[in-house]
Amino acid sequence: MAADGPGSPRDRLSAGLRAAILSGRMRPGDAVPSSRAVASAVGVARGTVVRIYDELSGEGYLETVAGSGTFVSMSVPQRAPNHDTGLSDEAPMAHGTNDPSDSPGRSIELRPGIPSTASITRGDWASAWRRATAGEVAAIYPPAAGLPALREQIARHLFHSRGLACDADDVIVTSGAREGLALVALGLSARNKPLLRVGCENPGHVGSRAVLARLGAELVPIDVVDGGVDLDAVQSARLAALLVTPSHQYPLGGSLDVGRRLQLLEWAARTGSVIIEDDYDSEFRHGRRALPSIASLDDSGRVVHVGSYSKVITPWLRCGYVVARDPAVRAAILDARADVGETVSGIPQQALAHYLESGGLSRHLARTRRAYAHKRGLVLDALGGRLGSSLELSAVEGGLHAVLSSPVGAGNAHLAERLQQRGIIVSDLARHYLEPTPRAREGIVFGYGAATDLDLQSALAAIRRETT
Repeated sequence: MAADGPGSPRDRLSAGLRAAILSGRMRPGDAVPSSRAVASAVGVARGTVVRIYDELSGEGYLETVAGSGTFVSMSVPQRAPNHDTGLSDEAPMAHGTNDPSDSPGRSIELRPGIPSTASITRGDWASAWRRATAGEVAAIYPPAAGLPALREQIARHLFHSRGLACDADDVIVTSGAREGLALVALGLSARNKPLLRVGCENPGHVGSRAVLARLGAELVPIDVVDGGVDLDAVQSARLAALLVTPSHQYPLGGSLDVGRRLQLLEWAARTGSVIIEDDYDSEFRHGRRALPSIASLDDSGRVVHVGSYSKVITPWLRCGYVVARDPAVRAAILDARADVGETVSGIPQQALAHYLESGGLSRHLARTRRAYAHKRGLVLDALGGRLGSSLELSAVEGGLHAVLSSPVGAGNAHLAERLQQRGIIVSDLARHYLEPTPRAREGIVFGYGAATDLDLQSALAAIRRETT
């Protein structure tokens, strides 16, 4: 398994296993040697082999069966053994049988916003849930703002990961970012009658806009310029609130630099407006450290910070948070919570608190960051600099998605539809523009976090064929 050659022993072993599977030397269903045996044969620590097996499981090459061992995944396309050459990671892209359009009924899900959960089922996660269910069952409702232990852990995590110094009392536990945004909108609406005017990035997050519109807010489109909202447009829009994704603009990518963040804070302080900061995927930054949150620069409490564990852990958990440091804003949000009732069960709150306290989340993030960086590399290798001159790959500096787009009129308005016919499910960039404003770009938004390596490579090959 590539005991010598370029790179570290860990890299050689990982590459050798991939090559053996892709070349057909290891077939679907074949048992993989035990981690102890491989470690002894190759001369690396057993823990290194375990981590490699975990990564390859997350990439779709391996499957672990409790009590039986680790096997080559049955989803790997079977091919005749090739003992002459070690195929590269891109080998499947050259085979027509790996195009989903060659397999009727099969599709590859690349819609943005779906994380990988391959490394969650670990001791940390199971232990947290055992501890959460070990005690007596409470006979009362959870506190409206959330369990104190969880709020304390969220505050600590935000300080270390986002530079946001807040107290546990500033944190309100929610069932996710959308419910957090809904509570903020309900609270602000009570203070801004008869109509709450909210500025929204254009293009921006479809789901967030839908929540605000459903609650009767007036949506004011603010064009995205150089990775963030157009500050001149913000100044003249007469807004009660502004919803932004400043650390990784959704969907186009880019971020607001410190100078523009400070200008936004000055605008909010001068006008009495509220900045709603959606920190949706800032845990994942590729190549450099993420900018601290806008809320970390705010001394006046004009920023309400909204976050979620849906992309960090899993959407199935349905747990997020709002950080509101202004007492009046926080009171208005809690009033809204009192009206709609508590939505997050106490047991998941207890489990998440234990998971954070034990360091389980930090370890999970370390694993997923490596996996996402690897998948991002596949995207860059397949689509970076190899397409028509009108197409541009963007939003790859962080997060779990990328954008492939061109100026309007370049012939890519129906790219998402053409890919769907091939079995590649992506999001149409046009959906993210607020109607009826004109669109500046056309193309697709696609996620790469949840797909296995093999599926992602097949999908990228199809995208490349449709765009070259």
